[in-house]
Amino acid sequence: MKHLKNLLFLVVLFCLSTVVNAAYLDDWPDDALCGWMQQSSPPEYIIEEVKKRGILCTDGVASINPNASQNGGSDTQSTEGIEIYDIVFDEEILGELIKIAPVESAADFTEFFKEYQLAFLQNQLTCGFKLKRVVYENTSKGEIEDWNMAYGSLIINGSEVTLDGSWRMGGLSNDPKYMKDEVNLRLTRDGHIVGKMAYFHLSINNGEAPRKPLFIELKKHQNSKPLNYKIRAAAEYWIDVEDWAGGIMYVFNCKDSAELQKIKSAKEKAVKLYTDALAKEKAELRLLNKIYQPYVLGPNTVFKIDYLDGVFEAKSAPEDSKKLHDDELHKAHINGMINSASLDQSIGLRTLMSIRENEDNLTLVVSAAEDEDKEMDPLKEFAEPAILKCGKLPGFWWDKLSFVVSTTDIEIAKTQKCYFDFFNNQTNSEAKKLYRAILSASPRILSYLKSDTDR
Repeated sequence: MKHLKNLLFLVVLFCLSTVVNAAYLDDWPDDALCGWMQQSSPPEYIIEEVKKRGILCTDGVASINPNASQNGGSDTQSTEGIEIYDIVFDEEILGELIKIAPVESAADFTEFFKEYQLAFLQNQLTCGFKLKRVVYENTSKGEIEDWNMAYGSLIINGSEVTLDGSWRMGGLSNDPKYMKDEVNLRLTRDGHIVGKMAYFHLSINNGEAPRKPLFIELKKHQNSKPLNYKIRAAAEYWIDVEDWAGGIMYVFNCKDSAELQKIKSAKEKAVKLYTDALAKEKAELRLLNKIYQPYVLGPNTVFKIDYLDGVFEAKSAPEDSKKLHDDELHKAHINGMINSASLDQSIGLRTLMSIRENEDNLTLVVSAAEDEDKEMDPLKEFAEPAILKCGKLPGFWWDKLSFVVSTTDIEIAKTQKCYFDFFNNQTNSEAKKLYRAILSASPRILSYLKSDTDR
């Protein structure tokens, strides 16, 4: 009976000590508890306190136990009494495990290229590429969707294949690193592209949660059309991704560095020729203004018509010397007076005149052939020598004198300047005065012919 009382006393004492110890542990930090948990047989009340707090002890350091429940730590998956250690593998075993485990980076795929015979191109090859999705839901052959998941340039240097482009799938695909850094591809000798790359299989719209890329493997595919640059500068590579859908990469317009340099040189040459042509055109316009400057005598030349007779239109022109030619707009026999303050003279003008016009030139043609046109006599003897020296102007013939009113043709402008210099240097003062007067008044004569003959 005495022994029974002693046993009962010990049980009560243990229960009281447990309660006291549990209350005492409320002030202990988590790391202090984990220090006790490192012992081979930690006290029961320490273990219970660790479970209660929902902490995980590793090498005496406390952390939140992700498997602990929210109701005080009563978790059926508790790690009570279990310690976790880092496992160290040798390189050979680790390599085998990596082959089994999912690869989350394209860079880790390098060792797999040992399985292939890789190509080595002497010149860098640059191609265009576009990547489309292939859906197998309706047919085992696959339906190619008519939109691009990604596109850009594909560069082959030696055997290494890099991509310079962008994804169009939204979300994380907008990050350029997945096209630049997470692509580890090679070209094989038989023209296939193999390796690993980040791959975005589903589109992400605004507001949707982003999806991480798949890291898919490109292998030789029975449907692929490998690259043989010497025969065909294009290829098609089919990509297996999931059961319901995959992809197809079109590679096209491949050119090596030598071809690209030729194209670049040709473009640079074309740009230079275009730039030089613009510069030449500007120079010619300046020259054109300079050529015309000596005989543009200002607004002080006035042309006055006393009367007009014999206006003919093309459709009703009689079969005579006044018939309109194909490029003649107006033709009339006029009698008028040129008054020029710049030349300080007044000159009578009675002759047949017409207008010649095309896209480049507007010319006044004055006839010097008719015997009754005595006012043109000073110019008649110089018509042929002028043509022999300077060449022909539009409408200019042995019995006609042309006066170019406007032109965009630099050669025509030079020829007109030659005529001006030819008559300006004549000792025959009457011919010189008459030529300069008509040239000075030609815009106003031309304007008169247009306005009066259209009535």
